[in-house]
Amino acid sequence: MKAFAELYAQLDATTSSNAKLAAMRDYFEKAAAADAAWAVYFLSGGRPRQLVPTRVLREQAMTLANLPEWLFEESYQAVGDLAETLSLLLPQADHSNDEGLATWMEDKLLPLRGLPPEELAERLPLFWSQLDRSSLMVCIKLITGSFRVGVSKLLVTRALAALADIDSKRVAQRLVGYTDLSHRPSAERYLKLIAPESEDEHAQRGGQPYPFFSRPLPATARRSVRGVARSGAELAGGMEVGRYSRATGQT
Repeated sequence: MKAFAELYAQLDATTSSNAKLAAMRDYFEKAAAADAAWAVYFLSGGRPRQLVPTRVLREQAMTLANLPEWLFEESYQAVGDLAETLSLLLPQADHSNDEGLATWMEDKLLPLRGLPPEELAERLPLFWSQLDRSSLMVCIKLITGSFRVGVSKLLVTRALAALADIDSKRVAQRLVGYTDLSHRPSAERYLKLIAPESEDEHAQRGGQPYPFFSRPLPATARRSVRGVARSGAELAGGMEVGRYSRATGQT
């Protein structure tokens, strides 16, 4: 979790696409495949449903920080982000857990969904006490399903392509469906994303077409489209008038 939180901080701190590409590639080079699989999932826009009700998170934070509700609300209004507010109010951890993102997601966070409040009240403080402030903020964002950072799926695709030294279009093709809720990220799926290209890969996937990334139409193309649409509307109007004239006997 700590390495993924550091990546989040790097991505959030810059607007440079090159810097973001370098940060992601560096993370993917060092991360275990299972951790990288979940990182690709979240960076590409995947978000599991909320794991713990917001009310439970707020109550636990107020209890652990020994804060009245009015002071918590004032803090939340000042900060503007629930995960950041909680990470600032909760007691600082004495040590930082070194377990990877996959372990946190699969063994700790995902099993929280559907647990009764009493059991959540036991598990959440234990988990939170193992994370430094930046890791805690990212952890809460994952719990609430609110994780977002300023990278596009195209940028993630480019980072993986650069890492694997393969065509970015091939990576984009392999990423189709990767963030579906019905498919959990895994080391095996991640390794397939960055595997060397094979000549028969396209045939094995049933000829699935490459995804495309839409770009704004140039001005000349937009004018052409509007012209075609206008001509079509005029033609449709003329046909409607003709049908009316024949039905009424008017000319």
